[in-house]
Amino acid sequence: MIAVHARYRGRDTRRAQLVKRSAEALSTLDGVGSFDVVGVEDIRAHVDGAEAACMLIMALLSDGDWAIGLGITAESSAVSPAVYAATDAVGNRPGTVSVVVEAGSADATGADDIAAAFALLSHVLAKRTLEGREATSLVRSGLNQNEAAEELGISKQAMSQRLQAAGWQAEQAGWQLAVNLINRAAS
Repeated sequence: MIAVHARYRGRDTRRAQLVKRSAEALSTLDGVGSFDVVGVEDIRAHVDGAEAACMLIMALLSDGDWAIGLGITAESSAVSPAVYAATDAVGNRPGTVSVVVEAGSADATGADDIAAAFALLSHVLAKRTLEGREATSLVRSGLNQNEAAEELGISKQAMSQRLQAAGWQAEQAGWQLAVNLINRAAS
């Protein structure tokens, strides 16, 4: 099982409402279960697989104000130890992902590799401009570059340049690496 625990570390004065709204919005992502709001700053949820975990973590990293814990266990039960592993993993530093892989998993040593992949992805996301976020969001949603360029009212060449500057290829490679590492650890 796979679970994600996130702790809001931003400066919003209405953090309880922001955390609750974030939990509601994030639970609409494919493969993400409903969130438990734990205290004022913490949320946690089970996810259906590595792709859902990556999608959720990337959304949290894009915001930049969340410390994230990822828990991976081989055991599948109603009361999953993956949630507790994710809670154990979460730190206090925003924009970081800490990982706990329980010993029963096939690749219990993969936690550091998964965390490293997300550190690289976090760096790519932190450097992205608003225009880069718009471009990558459209392409990630399923549009091709031509359709995304038309949607933004820019040329195909400008779209290509935005994606290049936004590190789209690096994000795709990092995404696939993270998915593969999580799948390996969860099997």
